[in-house]
Amino acid sequence: MINRIRVINLERSLERLTRFIARHPGLPVERFPAVDGARLDRDACIESGVISPDNEYIPGALGNALSHIALWRECSSGSEPFHIMEDDAVLRDDFPSMASALLDTLNDWDIVLWTHNFDWPLQIRPVRGVGVVVVQYDHEAVNETSLNLFRPGTETPFLAPLVSAAGICCYSVSPRGAARMLVDCLPIGRKQASYLKKTGAGWINTALDVEMSCHYDAWRAYVAIPPVAITDNDKSTSTVWGH
Repeated sequence: MINRIRVINLERSLERLTRFIARHPGLPVERFPAVDGARLDRDACIESGVISPDNEYIPGALGNALSHIALWRECSSGSEPFHIMEDDAVLRDDFPSMASALLDTLNDWDIVLWTHNFDWPLQIRPVRGVGVVVVQYDHEAVNETSLNLFRPGTETPFLAPLVSAAGICCYSVSPRGAARMLVDCLPIGRKQASYLKKTGAGWINTALDVEMSCHYDAWRAYVAIPPVAITDNDKSTSTVWGH
């Protein structure tokens, strides 16, 4: 059973944490103080090897990246997986038991995404030998009503090998996976991720989820289908994008 969930939350956005806790009574939540990108020294980030000089993250995206990276570092030095969430995640009521059961089916894994941004195509390899499969959700269908319908769901997901996805609002990472992610992602520069394999179009590296998507296909990465968490992905209220 998952007995500790780390929720990334800015000091100036405590109301978002209050809302998260109210939505998930009884969940074993531990607040992780988010890095405030507005207070970061970009040159210091370059000198420390977190980003390269060509990185173009805006302050909110950079602070978000450093928050996740700090948790990766903590996880990599221990022996237990970390379950990491951003404060706009909405979980199924059975998330702790369902996520635990799904993780128990994996012999070796680096990262499992429990959801992803629905306004971006998801690429997976569900069956060996058939190549990449693209999944596209209707992101406009996600609203307060659909969130309430989602939470009591009981469908059993499967964990599909992940090729690319947007969003990192809810995931689990193993210690070995966290160590591998630190090596592969840092320093973060301008490397583009693949938008869709067939088109060959580039996905501009504007946030950590893009950097991670450059590597999912090489990692032992999985995504839950259907998701056991969801987010409205509302950029108008996002602290990553300056709100």
